[in-house]
Amino acid sequence: MKQNYILRMCNRTGFYKEIFWPILLIIFIPQFFFACNKLQNGQESEIIATVAGTDLTMDEALKNIPGFYLEQDSVHALLQYRDQWIQEQLVSEHARSIGIHETETYQDKLEQLEKDLLETSLREMILSENQDGITVSDEEAQQYYQNHRDQFLLDERYVQIRHLTTRTRSDAENANRDLMNGIEWEVIVDTYSIYPDYQMEFSNQFWPVNMVLPEFPQLREYLSYMGISERSPITFENGNYHLLQLMEEKTEGEYLDLNWLIPQIKEWLRVEKSRRMVNGYLRNLYLQAESNNEIESADVEVLEQILNQHQFRNQ
Repeated sequence: MKQNYILRMCNRTGFYKEIFWPILLIIFIPQFFFACNKLQNGQESEIIATVAGTDLTMDEALKNIPGFYLEQDSVHALLQYRDQWIQEQLVSEHARSIGIHETETYQDKLEQLEKDLLETSLREMILSENQDGITVSDEEAQQYYQNHRDQFLLDERYVQIRHLTTRTRSDAENANRDLMNGIEWEVIVDTYSIYPDYQMEFSNQFWPVNMVLPEFPQLREYLSYMGISERSPITFENGNYHLLQLMEEKTEGEYLDLNWLIPQIKEWLRVEKSRRMVNGYLRNLYLQAESNNEIESADVEVLEQILNQHQFRNQ
């Protein structure tokens, strides 16, 4: 199996997707709470910025900021979002004040955006109303694997690793001691990791070795010669302490494990079924319009004549 094919499959399955962690903190920033706004549920959400009479509430900001950034530095994330929102409001208000929204170019783009939104919404409606038709069973995925087994031959080393990130060296050392004493990994992650949800999920997957931990060169160096169950020295990178343990590896030339592949194959097949369903619906829509004489289009000869005339006029 070609490398780019494997990576495309991984991307489709969410291996490299953005990770959104739950918001665990309620953030009070008194200097920003200069007004309140009533929400529909009766609760009050603090207003943290106002531009030309339009308010930005804390509730709206928290809904639009990825949990990952809030987890890293909640105040910084809020400040960044607030400043970006203010800039966007200023730009849009200024554009309206000088009449850009009334220009032909703007109206043409707005019309195209509406068409794109309508098309996207139609596709979503088709799939929403036909969920049974795009469902993929484990049996279907297993059959696909059997029929295409050669496509799942590894062309590089894959590893399953435990990566722990802590705020202090003491926490990293305590976690390392707990690993040596046989404490369950889930308990260790919950106790010491600053990213417990992500690092627990990360440790359950196999990753291509050339793609794993690109932002941690010291850990990657250790990983290049670590043995199964071996732990890395504690490292300090990107402002935190890190510990790595290699749990399992699959070498080049091995077949990917079926149990690992089933969820991915189901997702690929679901996407393919969705594509066929939408295309079939749109094809029937076209045929129906054609049978009702709702479509008129120029043939090739007429198109050539019109094109020649157009080019002649613009010479």
